[in-house]
Amino acid sequence: MSIPMFAGPDEEVDAGCTERALDDESLPVVYRELAWREPIPSPRCDDRVVASRWTSPPRDDLHAVTPGHTHVVEVFLRATRGTIHVDGRAVAAGVMPAGSVFVTAPGQAIHAAFSEPLDCLHLRMTDGFVAEHGPIDAAPLAGVYRDDAIDKLARALLAAHETGCRALCAESLGRPIVSRLFHLRMSGARRMYAPTRITIQGWRLARVTDYVGANLDKPITLADIARAAGLSPMHFAAQFRAATGHKPHEYLQLCRIERAKELLDRGTLSLIEVALETGFRTQAHFTTVFKRFAGSTPHSWRERGRR
Repeated sequence: MSIPMFAGPDEEVDAGCTERALDDESLPVVYRELAWREPIPSPRCDDRVVASRWTSPPRDDLHAVTPGHTHVVEVFLRATRGTIHVDGRAVAAGVMPAGSVFVTAPGQAIHAAFSEPLDCLHLRMTDGFVAEHGPIDAAPLAGVYRDDAIDKLARALLAAHETGCRALCAESLGRPIVSRLFHLRMSGARRMYAPTRITIQGWRLARVTDYVGANLDKPITLADIARAAGLSPMHFAAQFRAATGHKPHEYLQLCRIERAKELLDRGTLSLIEVALETGFRTQAHFTTVFKRFAGSTPHSWRERGRR
């Protein structure tokens, strides 16, 4: 007897450690979640890394508490938009590209609301496992990151699940993920607990938004956007990032991808036409950027919308 790889919400699941003789081949790599960040528990007491996946339409009522002696690493598999609060304090708001990583420490309470669909991979890592890869006390990992390497490792874990791999895959791929997180933390890549400072006037931001929206089919430089805001490129770049959390180039790419999603959903243009309409010179570059921000290729995005 084995726990189903994807149990439904009405199916009974043994939540505790049992004495049943289950070998590794009977266990899934990635469990389904019955609630956000709450996987179907593994029956083995010695699991140090448990992977689970959460998919849902837009939600504004997500709550969870990180279990004691555990870190939870959340990797966004597709871009979404929303807000995340930790212990009552806002830590992220706005667009979260595919590959964004959200890490919480033991006991932290999380509340989140998302206005777009969610597809997330969660990794529950015991403190003992995390401490093997870096100093938890000296370099706490809790924070929000954006990292292509972690995104690829998360997708490799999903691929292992889909191809039938079982034994200790989550722990094996969890090692480079947590090592990478310590590297990012020590290099200052973490973005969390830093209050957003609105250092650019709202009317300047509105002019930037209007300019970018009207010119997405054309090449746009930092100087162009700064001119629209009425600031020098150097001052604009610093103030814009402080106000929005995005570099101007990243913001521009997000806008291009959001417009591309709209055009793909309409289904009236070819992929190369969508690429040109959103300012990309080649379909290959468009596909690369779209997959990085949206978590799928333009073709897959369009086909999914037709189902």
